[in-house]
Amino acid sequence: MSDLELSILALLVAAVAGAVARILVLHARIAQRARELEGELEHRRSIEAELEGAHRDLQRRFVARTHALEARNDELTRLRFALETANRRLKHLVGVDALTGIANRRHFDRALEREVRRARRDGQPLSLVFLDLDEFKLFNDSYGHTQGDEVLRKVAQTLDETFRRGGDLVARYGGEEFAVVLPGVDGRRAGLYAERLRRRIWRLAIAYNASQLTDRVTISGGVATVYPPAIVTPDDLLFAADKALYRAKCLGRNRIVTSEVQSNEAAAQSA
Repeated sequence: MSDLELSILALLVAAVAGAVARILVLHARIAQRARELEGELEHRRSIEAELEGAHRDLQRRFVARTHALEARNDELTRLRFALETANRRLKHLVGVDALTGIANRRHFDRALEREVRRARRDGQPLSLVFLDLDEFKLFNDSYGHTQGDEVLRKVAQTLDETFRRGGDLVARYGGEEFAVVLPGVDGRRAGLYAERLRRRIWRLAIAYNASQLTDRVTISGGVATVYPPAIVTPDDLLFAADKALYRAKCLGRNRIVTSEVQSNEAAAQSA
């Protein structure tokens, strides 16, 4: 082999060796880059797994918090309903007489003032029945307050059963006194209603042997009625009903007396 051929062969071997070396270097770089990429990919997968876990944890917390808030809201709703019910009951109890279970004086005063305004506005008559058990102090002294309280409960029940219209108000005014507000009822009908009540009390036949009048508990009543366009106050109506009740007492008790209420202007003109 000539020197030329040897030179060419040497050059070829050198070229091949250089190419192989470059290939090996490139392969090493590629392998290193592949390892780097694989590491980055693994790191990314680890981060994604952490993010997925955090996302699931947040979802669990969100669901748990939502359930807790819903439960709290349900509890608040129940508490609010219970409070409203208690307030309504308290409001009712404030206006109820503890002994008889009918309206008390406070409820009566408010109702009478409201009905006086309504009668004036609507141009309707308004009647008030004022009632008193006859010689009831003597009854308590003779039979005791326990039996006297039972009589008051029976009378209140009879009152409540007698006046059943939606707008009627039966109240214990105080002691053995009762009152009935009758919106839209004229004096004639109010007197008839009161007389019906008096007879029902009589038919109860509650024994009262110590009475100087009769053998049973009786009731007297005064009825006062205001007609439009007369303008009166609740006190005017109360005064007239109490005055009629006093006349019933003076006439022998166990009876009903009626009267008509006039406004101050009308009374002055008639005088």
